[in-house]
Amino acid sequence: MTIQQIGYFLHLSEELHYWRTSYKMNVTQSVLSRQIKALEDELQVTLFQRTNRKVELTAAGKFLQQQWKPLLGQLESAVRYARKIHKGEGGSIVLNHPGSISYDILPALLNQVSAMYPHIKVELVQHKHTQEIELIKNYQVDISFSRHPYDGDLVTSKLVRTDNLALVLPTDHPIRKVADISRKTLKNERFILTTLTDGEAFQMRISEFFAQYRFQPNISFESDFGSIILSLVARGLGISVIPYSYSLAGHPGVRFLQLPFEVPLYLHWRTNEDNKVVRNILDLITTAL
Repeated sequence: MTIQQIGYFLHLSEELHYWRTSYKMNVTQSVLSRQIKALEDELQVTLFQRTNRKVELTAAGKFLQQQWKPLLGQLESAVRYARKIHKGEGGSIVLNHPGSISYDILPALLNQVSAMYPHIKVELVQHKHTQEIELIKNYQVDISFSRHPYDGDLVTSKLVRTDNLALVLPTDHPIRKVADISRKTLKNERFILTTLTDGEAFQMRISEFFAQYRFQPNISFESDFGSIILSLVARGLGISVIPYSYSLAGHPGVRFLQLPFEVPLYLHWRTNEDNKVVRNILDLITTAL
C-alpha cells in the first residue's frame, strides 16, 4: 500500500467516476483501475461497487474514506513543511536576548523575519548571561544577543552595536540633568542593578560610571530583568544604571538621563551551524545590523 494509492482512492471516492478522476490526476483510466484493484487486493477489502452505470463506495470504503482523508491531509502538510525546513523557510529557532533590546532592535528584526519567513516560528527566551554559551553549545538556544563577549571554541561572537548607559530615576527625583550627578547627590541613594560578573564588559562600564564619581553604590536589589528594575525605580525603591534603550519602553513613573558610557551588544551563534533555518535568520540579522 502506498501513499499514491491512498490518494487515488480518496480522489475516486469524491468523484465516483473513473474517467473524471483519471483526468484530474493526470493518469490513464487503466492505471487508476489497476492501482485501486491492487489496493483492494492488499487490504482484502472491496472499496467500490462498480456497475455499468455508476460507481459507489462500499461500507468499508466509506469508513476508510473518513479515516484516511484527514490523515492524508496531515501527511501532505507535513511533507510541505519538511520541504520548507530543507530550504530554510520553515521550522523553528530559539533566540535568547536581553530585555534592553525588546523595544527597538528585536521588534524590527522579528517584523523582517515574519515578512521573509512567515513559516518560521521564533521562540524568545531570556537566560542569564552566565548560561547562554553552554545553552548554545547544547543546542538549547540557536542565536543569542548578549551584552557580554565570548572568545572560545564552537561559538562565534560578533559585535553588532553599542548603546549608552542611562541613569534611571523616579519621575520626581531631584536629579534633573546629567550636570546634577555628583558624588554628593549619589552617595545616599539606594541602587537597583543587574547581577554583575567581574571582568564582563557591561559590569566594567557600570564600574567606570561609579569610579568617575568616586563612590561605591549601596545596592538594595539585583535583577536580570529590566522590566522589574523599572518597576522598582518607579515605586521609589532606588535608582538604577541600565542601557538607554529601555527608555523606549515608555514605562510610567521613571526618567532616563543618558550617560557618556557605552555598552556593547554582541550576537552569538554556533560556529559550524548547519541548520538552514538558523543560517537564514543569522544572515537576515547580520545584514540588518
